[in-house]
Amino acid sequence: MIDGHCSTGRMHSILLGMAGHPLQLRTDSATLAEIGGEFFPATGLHAAQHPRADLTLFVRERRDISRAECCFPVFRGRNEYVHADYGSDGSVWFDLKARAVSGILSEDLLSDAGVFRRTVLAVIAGVLAPALDVVGLHAGCVARDGKAVLLAAASGVGKSTLTLALALRGWSLLSDDWTFVAESPTGLRAWGMLTALKLLPDAVRYFPGLSALSPATALNGEMSFEIDPWSFFRVGRSVDASPASIVLLERGPAAGSGARSQVSRSDPEEMQTALFKEIEGQPAGISHRDDFQSELIQSICELPGFKVRMNGDPSAIAADLDPMLMEQVCG
Repeated sequence: MIDGHCSTGRMHSILLGMAGHPLQLRTDSATLAEIGGEFFPATGLHAAQHPRADLTLFVRERRDISRAECCFPVFRGRNEYVHADYGSDGSVWFDLKARAVSGILSEDLLSDAGVFRRTVLAVIAGVLAPALDVVGLHAGCVARDGKAVLLAAASGVGKSTLTLALALRGWSLLSDDWTFVAESPTGLRAWGMLTALKLLPDAVRYFPGLSALSPATALNGEMSFEIDPWSFFRVGRSVDASPASIVLLERGPAAGSGARSQVSRSDPEEMQTALFKEIEGQPAGISHRDDFQSELIQSICELPGFKVRMNGDPSAIAADLDPMLMEQVCG
């Protein structure tokens, strides 16, 4: 359990940003304030703006030395209330109607910034998103000159490898897994999270630089490489961008079959069906607002779209797709 004694240390209050929305964070931990500011950068926002949500997070010593293998929380929810239980590492409570988040978390959980980003900050973003009229899509995203391309696919199709391959061709990497999209005064806006890129062990044949690393067991139990793509591969980073195109990825023939990957146009109805399948899930028992999700996804599906049947080397697929996307973004 966590020592619940109130801290007498100085409180830190900083402005955060999520998909163009200002958030206010109050915490008694300078480390948490720094990690939170990096994860939710307040790009284009200023302190005079009224926050759309309030986060209050305290950090305490964890007295129980036992630790679960997986740091992801167990959720309980009813109507607008959500509880994320981290066991001996603490809890986070959500009042989605009031857009208020409060929690007490352990120093041990905070000690690994990568784990804290994935298991706490990314969870806060996912649960809070609908209350901010933001939709979380299971999609990678790359950007160029402030314009974004969404790459949507089910798990295991090759979304992360293609996203990375496009980033290595000069696109900025915004997100490889979950991309948050919202309406803004200037139109649709896509926002990505500062989390590790996860690549399965066979990705080493496409990205030889990974041979210097050893795959490890990820939090979901899979063996994988988990890396910071911006530092390891030296690719550019975008925090947010305006969506200009969308690509649907499907599993194609086996790589040894000799067939090339196929790129074709995708119609709005097909894109809409695929995107609804890949919306960020919410804890059971929570009230949903499906109206704004439907309207926003319809807006996304009005963008020019492509369908790619994945097969073989993601670098070759990226080379075929690159000029088509450049036409949509820069044409």
